[in-house]
Amino acid sequence: MRREIKIILPHHYVWMTDGANDRPRLFRKYIERYLAKSNPELKLIKIEGMTAICEKRG
Repeated sequence: MRREIKIILPHHYVWMTDGANDRPRLFRKYIERYLAKSNPELKLIKIEGMTAICEKRG
């Protein structure tokens, strides 16, 4: 059983993607890059609202 780690996402990613043609893809890409910088030990599993559901790598 994996242990989920929840990370609250910064709200500025909402307005940064506002009006984008492929907003869900762009939002996910921003979140993946945010996590890579802020929590490189975590792997993104899914996004629920403004929460990233992650697990530890390795």
